Amino acid sequence: MTRKPQIFSTTLEYLSARYPPTLSVDQVGEITSEHPQTIRNMVSKGAYRIPSFKIGSKRVFWLSDVAAFLDEQRRTTAKGPRPRRGRPSKVEQLAKRMTARAIDQGSYT
Repeated sequence: MTRKPQIFSTTLEYLSARYPPTLSVDQVGEITSEHPQTIRNMVSKGAYRIPSFKIGSKRVFWLSDVAAFLDEQRRTTAKGPRPRRGRPSKVEQLAKRMTARAIDQGSYT
């Protein structure tokens, strides 16, 4: 008998099926594809984006906070690529100039 793949409606449901309610640094690194030492460094600087707390000497994260972080990442990256930094290319400069010229002449709608 083959098992039907389980379908989850939320990130939290998916993670809850695989991880406990509190996650270690290694588990968060596995989920977010970040190296555990990078997470530790960022937490010690106070720059890590997922809130954490300590139980004894162990740093832990709530599973719900990690799921919320992943959902937020998905929402912000779904908006499309960020605009390129730096000076516009020649093509971009010409397109902007031509659009402005068309607007001035009233032919752009």
